[in-house]
Amino acid sequence: MKLNYMECWSGAMAILRDHKEAILAIAGVFLFLPTLLMAQFIGQPNLEGTEDLDAITAAYSTFFSENTFAIIASNLLISFGGFVIYFTIAPSHSGTVADDLGKALRLFLIFLIANILTGLATFAGILLFIIPGLYVACRLILVPIIIADHGERNPLEALKKSWESTKDNGFSILLLVLMIAVIGAITVGVIQMIIGVIIGLATGGAGWPLIENLVSALGGTALQIVFTVLIGSIYYQLTGKGSDVGEVFT
Repeated sequence: MKLNYMECWSGAMAILRDHKEAILAIAGVFLFLPTLLMAQFIGQPNLEGTEDLDAITAAYSTFFSENTFAIIASNLLISFGGFVIYFTIAPSHSGTVADDLGKALRLFLIFLIANILTGLATFAGILLFIIPGLYVACRLILVPIIIADHGERNPLEALKKSWESTKDNGFSILLLVLMIAVIGAITVGVIQMIIGVIIGLATGGAGWPLIENLVSALGGTALQIVFTVLIGSIYYQLTGKGSDVGEVFT
């Protein structure tokens, strides 16, 4: 089945509409809150006055060594939250948010291993040139929802099923992901800029870090939700889940 962009986008919005309460609750706790806390209390590496590559590398190295636990804990929470959402939107979903949390927790290690394998495969493709790496990543993009939908406990089997499901659609998925990423990044960037200008004028240029971090965390969370439901829609369309894919999306 060839990927239909309009059908895919309308399907993603339908998934979001049908599961919005659960998705927003999960995203609020596991995506938005860790992102906001990291931005507010950990921040970014201090690159002021840093120009050469060695100094930048040293700054990041120091930052990571000083905040190792917070960075790892935050990323694990965010990854877990995203994984739970896949259970919520999976075709086989039949339970509460608490049920989804339990299922995700039991398969989280499998998910992490599959992510590592996907990363290695993508990196191998990037070594050949950037485009092959991006192509491999898009062929394996369905791994999380396959694990969630099938309860798959074999990471290699999840990668295999994603590769088979995305056959002849690797570059179509890549183009779709790039379009959404660019549009999303520009939209979030413009909103942040406008709010930044307003805050700057209101505070005489001093700024208000909490509001700025709040807006940034909301933007990042919104983008992750969009990509998650988009992957869910791609999965629905390419696997023909449901008696009629068109009926599922309408």
